[in-house]
Formats: sequence, structure tokens, C-alpha cells
Amino acid sequence: MDIYAAIDIRGGKCVNLIQGDFARETMFYEDPREAARYFVDSGTDWIHLVDLDAARSAVRTHGTLVSEIIRLAGSVPVQVGGGIRSLQAVREVLDAGAARVVIGTAAVRDPDLVPAAVQAFPGRIAVGVDARNGQVAIEAWAEDSSMTATELAAAAAEAGAAALVFTDVNRDGMLAQPNFDGTAELVRRHGQQLRVIASGGVHSQNDVSQLAGIGAAGVIIGRALYTGAVTLADARRAARA
Repeated sequence: MDIYAAIDIRGGKCVNLIQGDFARETMFYEDPREAARYFVDSGTDWIHLVDLDAARSAVRTHGTLVSEIIRLAGSVPVQVGGGIRSLQAVREVLDAGAARVVIGTAAVRDPDLVPAAVQAFPGRIAVGVDARNGQVAIEAWAEDSSMTATELAAAAAEAGAAALVFTDVNRDGMLAQPNFDGTAELVRRHGQQLRVIASGGVHSQNDVSQLAGIGAAGVIIGRALYTGAVTLADARRAARA
């Protein structure tokens, strides 16, 4: 199982939100590039980079910063999400050097986008399944869609996406354990077709071990890394135990 160190950008800074609430923000680095350097030097398998401003506005204003972080990461692959609403946006991020792009809101709003992106860039498209009480949260998690997490995951698998990024919104930033049951169900249904990456709530090395045990292909860790509740070294050991 791969470890993804999370870097969320808002206003040019590296921040972390509680349950996606922009009013409950903690700033951890003035310069997100410093966070990237730290995670790369500490041995992360991936960087999971999200432009929160773009996720909310659908206007990508941090393109240069995202490109610089991708270059800085060197051989460490970078997965990028936030405000990816068109095939052109997918192309721009991949051209900047990202290994994979995460499509979230647009996977619900524009059902044709994921199949088109998969066809154009096979193996490099992930779908963000951001679940709040079973429904998919969209528009930077500001609203719930009529689509269930199960329905979106099935559509992503049918389209040939390379990965699902499953986030339990209620647990994100809470350091209160991931949604093990929800992750296990997605692994059971779709784990043979694509990589299921768990996100939200990791607060201990044991959480990482449990996710590896149920077959998750990756785990995204944010606040726990920034607070020191989990170290990358311990997380990697747990993922491989």
C-alpha cells in the first residue's frame, strides 16, 4: 500500500481544513514547497496535491505553484486534484508533470468527462468519491449531490479510471479513524479493477495497518503528518507489514 502525503493549498499557503470547512482552517506552512521538500526528504511514496481555491471556484489560480511542486518532487509522483472540470484542465496538469489527476465535482456534473479523460490519458485518471452520509459531496464539499458514493464508484470503474480516492468528509481532518467499512466495501466491489485510495481520519500507525489489511491500495494522510501523530517512516512500515 502506498502512502500519499497530502498538501492542500489555499491562498498560496499549505493548510488543512476540518471536514472541508473553510472557516476551520489551520495553516501549517507559509510556503507549500517547504511541505513538499519535507515529505520528499522523509520518503513519501506520493504527494497528493489539492488546490482548494480551485475546488471552490473552478478557477485554477495556482498553476505555477502546482508546477513548481511537481518539479520539486522529482522522482516522487504527484497526484493533483481541485477544480479539474474539463479535459483541457486535465491535459494542463498532466503536461505540468503530474502522474495522476483526480476528478471530483465534474465526475458528477459532467458524466462524459471521466470516460473522455480515461480514453485520452489511460492509467492517469482518478475519481474523487467524497462521501458525506453516503451521498457524494461536490463543489468543494459545500453541497451534497443526488448521487451516492456507491453509484459514483461504479461509474468510475465502468469508465476505466485508474483509481478511486475515497474520502469520508465527516472524518476528514478529525483524527478520528478512517471509514474502514466504506473502504472495505469499495475494495470488495472494485479493487480488482482499480486502486482504492483511502482518505480522511487517519490518526495512528494502526489505522494504516488496518487499511492495508483490508486491501486499500493507498492512504492519504494529512493532519496526522503535520501534527506528528503519525510519521512517514512509521506509516510506510505499517503499510508494508
